[in-house]
Amino acid sequence: MSELLESALNPRSVAVIGASENPNKIGGRPILYMQRQGYKGSIYPINPTRPEVQGLKCYASLADLPEVPEAVLIVVAGDAAVAAVDECAAMGVKAAVVLASGFGEVDEAGQAMQRKWAQIAGRTGMRIYGPNTQGLANFGTGAILSFSTMFIEVPPLDGPVAVVSQSGGMSAMAYGLLRERGLGVRHVHATGNEADVTVSEMAWAVAHDPDIKLLLLYMENVAKPEVLARTAAYARERGLPIVAVKAGRTAVGQKAAASHTGSKPNDEAKVEAFFRAHGICRVDDPHALAMAAEGYLKNWKPAGRRLVVISNSGASCVMAADAAHRLGLQLARLAPATEATIRKSLPGFATTSNPIDITAALLSNSGLFGEVLPAVAADPAADMFFINIPVAGAGYDIDRFARDAAAFEALTGKPVAVAAWQEPVAAVFRARGVATFANETQALGVLAQIADHTEMLRRAPGEWPALNATIDLAP
Repeated sequence: MSELLESALNPRSVAVIGASENPNKIGGRPILYMQRQGYKGSIYPINPTRPEVQGLKCYASLADLPEVPEAVLIVVAGDAAVAAVDECAAMGVKAAVVLASGFGEVDEAGQAMQRKWAQIAGRTGMRIYGPNTQGLANFGTGAILSFSTMFIEVPPLDGPVAVVSQSGGMSAMAYGLLRERGLGVRHVHATGNEADVTVSEMAWAVAHDPDIKLLLLYMENVAKPEVLARTAAYARERGLPIVAVKAGRTAVGQKAAASHTGSKPNDEAKVEAFFRAHGICRVDDPHALAMAAEGYLKNWKPAGRRLVVISNSGASCVMAADAAHRLGLQLARLAPATEATIRKSLPGFATTSNPIDITAALLSNSGLFGEVLPAVAADPAADMFFINIPVAGAGYDIDRFARDAAAFEALTGKPVAVAAWQEPVAAVFRARGVATFANETQALGVLAQIADHTEMLRRAPGEWPALNATIDLAP
């Protein structure tokens, strides 16, 4: 495991400068989180006005601690934050997480301070996270050096997903969306203004956590692209998909990024080429980051783009055909023998060619899915499957539908996505471990994304252009 991961995400000890007794304050939440999440290292609250914080002995200053802490969370602002960074470097602290804002995102003086911190990091070996960061969180070790409210709103669950983001808000949003889908998340890290440590470096670090199966990124600037390129190569080697949002696609977005994290823009055409060359899937927003996560965690790797659609609604079949065409998915041509087998199970007015309309006969015969799905599974023309259930409820044996869908997925070993907008129906499918979405746009979008990404990763890594910031943001 890389040194960066060890010193910042699995520190032997953590000091919190500006510690608070109130767990709802920025200086109180990390202490609450670490105690709640079972962090095994030493926690040293630092606040000259209190003898104790949240049941822990409190110290007046860094100099009063019984040891040099491996990581320090700097909650104080302004000149106090600057002095704290200097003191940490002088003491031999390995990781300093600066939550304070008002630096490179504000003015030239703030940018100059960040350049000074980069020099300090280079000279001393201490890594600096931030400033203007929400912090770092590793739910595998309980080292939660973050004040994110989302960890209160949505209870943590350790799992195989890592989120690395420049923006604290976007890291929290991606975490919340993933947890909402029932997925466990181990790493949630925000790098802020990136005076020293970048998203690229944090991605390299968490990619070396062997339990991580999906890496999600949010960037406003691709800083240290050579590190991200190396990370992508390593991830490809170990079968770790990387999905990224790179914001600031437009001139107005780039100006907004400059005032958010002080980010310098990249040339967008070069960013696109860089991602394609390295097998990084680019999506538009954190919703898209989270939406496809189940498919990646199921290790979906479709052989092609041929799709089979099955529904109990003819209209849904038509709309799915339209959506598939827009997304570049092809309706698979089923073998005559497959259609003949399906025809034996369905009523004469049903459609047995792809898309397959089981019709409302499903209400009177809940076994129709179980009869049709095995026949389709045996057809070699299909690379992936979409089951759309726009209407179900009283009278439908939904648990049987879900059982049959789960057995079908296990039988084929191919991607199977379900759409069910009725939450009680969707919940039954999710309980059976079937990837379930609110509508066909979501479900087919995920299938198309993973098909695109799989094709990209099957190609050899390409050449990539330099990503130096060359765009003039002057009004």
